[in-house]
Amino acid sequence: MYTQIENNIFKIDVELKGNPLKVLNSYYIKGTDGGRNLLIDTGFRNDVCRTSLLGGLTELGASMEKTDIFLTHLHADHSGLATDIAAPGTRIYMSAVDINYLRGLMAMDGSDSEERVQLQNGFSSRELKEVGEMFGHEFRCEFCDGFLPVHEGDVFRYGGYELRAVLTPGHTPGHMCLYEEKSGILFLGDHVLFDITPNITFWPGFTDPLGQYVINLLKVRDYPVRLPLPAHRGIIGDMPTRIDEIIEHHGARLDELLKALREHPGGATTYELAENLSWNIRSEHPGWGSYPIAQRWFAVGETAAHLEYLLLRDQVRAERHRDVVCYYPRWRPECMKHQ
Repeated sequence: MYTQIENNIFKIDVELKGNPLKVLNSYYIKGTDGGRNLLIDTGFRNDVCRTSLLGGLTELGASMEKTDIFLTHLHADHSGLATDIAAPGTRIYMSAVDINYLRGLMAMDGSDSEERVQLQNGFSSRELKEVGEMFGHEFRCEFCDGFLPVHEGDVFRYGGYELRAVLTPGHTPGHMCLYEEKSGILFLGDHVLFDITPNITFWPGFTDPLGQYVINLLKVRDYPVRLPLPAHRGIIGDMPTRIDEIIEHHGARLDELLKALREHPGGATTYELAENLSWNIRSEHPGWGSYPIAQRWFAVGETAAHLEYLLLRDQVRAERHRDVVCYYPRWRPECMKHQ
């Protein structure tokens, strides 16, 4: 199913079956005067996403032989189908930063390095086995050799539009948006979502993901955007207002985390602290233990990013105790919001 958004711009609803995100908004820019088309994001590498995406492209009369692909970031719900649907000659673009991270993730397949990190965060081996079964590597694109690296300021011309790449690290280390200044259109990926808050987690080698995210929210906040196009849920909203709400949300989360730390003067793991925070998660029964394992995974990752933010600003300290890392408050003042 597709919806026309603007002249030569269409939104294809790609079903994310069993995923709380529900749908990916994949955007298709139809070429003019025999020129090439551009597809922005693809969905997971599974049959449900493939059927949704290819069905929409077929309805639009699109040919992958004449279509290039731009991936806003490396997450499988955005990049998973890229290599499967590409035709000979299809150019697949992704930020140079995320290409390197995707290569690193592929190289880690089958290793225990990520498991060790999550055990340090406080997950049990049983929970990690559940996570592995849920987030199987088969949903990710098969390879990224041949992906074309994109850098800040690179320009793409499709469908009569001139799209400038905007590097917006935070959600991933190399997340990118596409900005069409003349028309005031911003393809947001997962940088700004209007109905839910993008997940910010920790990444090896990417320092201060939450701080970087706030900086890059402010980077685009005052762009003259008439039509902000997010990758999930609703596409109607005022971008500056939503950015202010997201920053305020993270400020409140930091204060809540500091409060939880003060209530655990003997130290607590990332997992234990996440358990003591408030989450808007649907579950049959109240309480952390009833949350789906996928939601606990995201919650612990987000808590880790907030702890790193506080650690870098000398508001908490960390100590290793055997196989886990515990966190302690340094002092009691309110969090330094938005710094």
